[in-house]
Amino acid sequence: MGTRREFLKKTTALTAYGLFSNWASASSPSDKLGEVLPLRQLIRNGEKTTAFCMGGYHLGLAEDEKMAEKMVDRAIEMGVRFFDNARVYHRGYSEELYGKFLIPKYRDQVFVMTKSYSKTADEARNDLDLSLKALKTDHVDLWQIHTVTTSEDVDERFNNGVIDAFLEAKEKGKTRYIGFTSHQNPSTILHFLDLLDKRGLEMDTCQMPLNVCDPNFESFQHNALPALLDRKYGVIAMKTMAGGSMMGKRIDTTPQEIATEDIPNVVRDAPISYAELHQYVYTLPVSSLCSGCDTLDRLEHNVKVLQGLKSLSKADMRKLEDKVKPFAGYLVENYKRVFG
Repeated sequence: MGTRREFLKKTTALTAYGLFSNWASASSPSDKLGEVLPLRQLIRNGEKTTAFCMGGYHLGLAEDEKMAEKMVDRAIEMGVRFFDNARVYHRGYSEELYGKFLIPKYRDQVFVMTKSYSKTADEARNDLDLSLKALKTDHVDLWQIHTVTTSEDVDERFNNGVIDAFLEAKEKGKTRYIGFTSHQNPSTILHFLDLLDKRGLEMDTCQMPLNVCDPNFESFQHNALPALLDRKYGVIAMKTMAGGSMMGKRIDTTPQEIATEDIPNVVRDAPISYAELHQYVYTLPVSSLCSGCDTLDRLEHNVKVLQGLKSLSKADMRKLEDKVKPFAGYLVENYKRVFG
């Protein structure tokens, strides 16, 4: 971590884009389904989505389809209107759950995104066709290039026409908007943006890890977020709890050389509350916070943080960052990779 002067320099840039805004005072709109959670702008044209997005991966972990249906209905009842998914989530099963329980009843009221991990244009087109079939819709609202890892990975996808396939899908109306996600290193996002700039292209969104540990290690907040905001990208935060590893849990991106017992329980030992983890990210200039929930209790806990959101000051955020600083790094944020 750098000096306090470096911290202030970085946060000054973010403040210009609305960091530390008082989101807690935002009014909640309503639609024909009922009261809606607070909205934030996602797309540079002004389109908004709910500040909480229900993750699709964990829905596939629900105990059975009946529970998955209850979770979708409960999310709608609580005001969630933004729903995440990906073709690779449980080999399409998570998309099929939305195709059964979300799209048929709520399509006109919800913003649906899915993602493709494809490495070639043909794979991308096939993924989208499979996603639309599973979701039972003729278009998605947002389609994202999933998990760009290294600069070489970005180059490969550009050279193999993946970006062109995404632009083509948007032009044909199979998706309204396009974006990309990155988990490992903020430099990959900067390289992706640079290549888009050189081609005179732009996407609409970027999904990336943002949490209270992040500023202390290979920071997406400090290194990638300002560049995205400068280009008016909608930023979707993920891994607010580091995929669960802040509670000492192993996640699917944890390298094999890291033993489960080596992952510290930040929530217990810092200590820091679950609400503070979310409040920290909601205070950043993000469009939405995407979080996975595999039980009704976890879904309700996530949503209630936003319903009773406490807006944090700069000092509040700095205190939380300092509290978790001893835990930041490879063991907790084990989805990150240091290149070079």
